Amino acid sequence: MKKIIYLVIALLFITKVEAQKNKNGVIYDKHPGLELVKEFNTAFINGDTEKIKTLVTEDFKLWNSMSTDKNQKGVGVQGLLGRANYWSNKLKGFSIEPRGKAYPDAFEFKGGQIWIYTYEVLKGIDKENGFKIETPIDRSYLLNKKGDKIAWLMESFNTSQLDKYNNSFSKRTNGKIWRDHPFIGSIRRLMHNFELGEIDTAYSEFDPNARIYDINMPFGEYQTLEERRKWEKGIFSNFDLISVDESGYPDLLEYNGDGMEVISWWIMTFQNKKSKEKLKLYLHRSDTLNDEGKITRTVLYYNGQLLK
Repeated sequence: MKKIIYLVIALLFITKVEAQKNKNGVIYDKHPGLELVKEFNTAFINGDTEKIKTLVTEDFKLWNSMSTDKNQKGVGVQGLLGRANYWSNKLKGFSIEPRGKAYPDAFEFKGGQIWIYTYEVLKGIDKENGFKIETPIDRSYLLNKKGDKIAWLMESFNTSQLDKYNNSFSKRTNGKIWRDHPFIGSIRRLMHNFELGEIDTAYSEFDPNARIYDINMPFGEYQTLEERRKWEKGIFSNFDLISVDESGYPDLLEYNGDGMEVISWWIMTFQNKKSKEKLKLYLHRSDTLNDEGKITRTVLYYNGQLLK
């Protein structure tokens, strides 16, 4: 009896769930509206304003879906044409293409409304300052009743990257550059302790969890302090370090609220233990320091083939 009761309850639940469903339209992956939007996209990229005029209604509106302005009035046909003209002339390699495996959808709702949804990436390089834009852009198109023209276009995009692009045309500071600073001493002590053979003292300038990136290593890989010291033992078994000299002078970049970086250039003179041949190696360092002046991250640029 209990099983029968449970079965009846389950059937009633399924019936209730089914009753809550209400089909409100159809989704298409092939539809005349998709071809219309594709044609519009091509015209927009090419800056073909005359073609665009034939594809939108006279009362067309372009909306920014990311806007928080509840009184947003939208942009009319002339504003749309201005944008098409601006982007097509401003960017080299301008394109708006499907994002990954995404493809557009056509939604045909009850009552005749047709919406086209696209999921794309906007790309281009500014002809003037070389800034590269590559940002996702999702667009929703509302077609007119006949389905042969675009009445509304709603855009969602990464506003932070476009803000960065707009800022790229102005002059902005990002902190201070110090020619002399106590923390520059961290790098000088490290390099000259290497020169003196005081390796433990040199490595005391690092934070214990520091990472070292070497341009001669595969991209993205790094060494811990222990791994770096082990690697260096192999180098010093074949070479003696004769001298370390500054090339120019180090700079400390104190960023606005984002830490400190010392960039420095060095000439390191080695002698091959077997051949007694001397070689000079140019080294560029970029060292990130914490508030205590300890190195937390290092990037090294040099010709590693010279030490083989």
